Amino acid sequence: ANIADFTAPEARRITYVSLVPEDIIGKTQVDEAALRKMYADRIDEYQQPERRLVERLVYIDEAAALADKARLDAGTRLDDGVLFEMLVAERGLKLADVDLGDISEADLEAAGPAVFALTEPGVVGPFESELGPALFRMNGILAAQNISFEEARADLTAELAADTARRAIDDQISDFDDRLAGGETLEDLAKATDMTLGTIDMTPQSKEGIAAYPAFRKAADAVKEGDFPEIVALDEGGIFALRLDAVIPPTPIPFDQARDDVDAAWRRSTLTRALTERAIAIKSEVEGGASLGAFGIVDVTGDIPRSSKLENAPADLVTQIFTMSPGQIRVVDEGDYVALIRLDAVTAGSGTGQDAEALKSAIAAQAQQALGQDAFQLFTGALVNSAGITLNNAAITAVHTQFR
Repeated sequence: ANIADFTAPEARRITYVSLVPEDIIGKTQVDEAALRKMYADRIDEYQQPERRLVERLVYIDEAAALADKARLDAGTRLDDGVLFEMLVAERGLKLADVDLGDISEADLEAAGPAVFALTEPGVVGPFESELGPALFRMNGILAAQNISFEEARADLTAELAADTARRAIDDQISDFDDRLAGGETLEDLAKATDMTLGTIDMTPQSKEGIAAYPAFRKAADAVKEGDFPEIVALDEGGIFALRLDAVIPPTPIPFDQARDDVDAAWRRSTLTRALTERAIAIKSEVEGGASLGAFGIVDVTGDIPRSSKLENAPADLVTQIFTMSPGQIRVVDEGDYVALIRLDAVTAGSGTGQDAEALKSAIAAQAQQALGQDAFQLFTGALVNSAGITLNNAAITAVHTQFR
């Protein structure tokens, strides 16, 4: 009776071959010398001295810097005392403008020893910098890093092997293209090379396996029956080629496969129907004089404007409430949500005050924007008509399709 809810969408049956780095990493030989060179080239990542998170506020002269340092030292830094952030703002700057990031003692030059002597966040200076006298605030300590080659070997090996595998795949693309151009099928290519053969029924919901790659999904959407298979590169590394075997129309899912979903849907439908029937019965009793609170817990809202949203309720429930009259009772049945609503009172909105003026301004701005857009479209339309220009939208769409 609800077969549309249990029908698989149209699918494109695709046969493909793919080759990604993970497929051949186990066959890749990693050169020891290349590993050590890679470690040496990136030594700064593995061998780092102790560093500090530092901000630097530069002054025109040392006297101004000393004066602000005195203000800092005299402040409580908690209540109304001068904070470093205040000094930055007074100069018309933001904290991002004075942030040096994580930096070594040597990079700080004259300020280095004082900054690195701090064991907790604080401000030191003034000290000379390449831009002039400056105060330095230390915000955090980053411990020294000393990762040996042996400790980094596993990560380096995995990265180098993956890179080697990607290059090995790239080197074979021309050969694979030649094989396909020479008449080999995807099945032939899989037998003669490291490429893996597979099939998939592609739908817009397909995201597993090869369908997780955006390039594959795009190619699968575009391919037509009879198209010549071509090698396509994956952005993540690797290649594939595909063939459209058939377009499978929407097909009912066999009951045995859909049974659990059918069972769940039946239970939801039966429960919602029972709840709705119960709500209608309660509505009749309340309209006959019974107390609404006698039938369960009642949620009472305060005055709510049209823009409100009620938690765990349909998005348009407030809109429905604003169509009701005081004292009216309504059964709301939307999907899994069933409720009995009674409107107790309506409070007229105010046309004055800050909120009202803000709403008027927002409406006026929307109206002006809409009028402006209409005027622009009318103006450009008049220009096109007066110039005698016509656009062949069908031809434009065809060209765009060819580009894609």
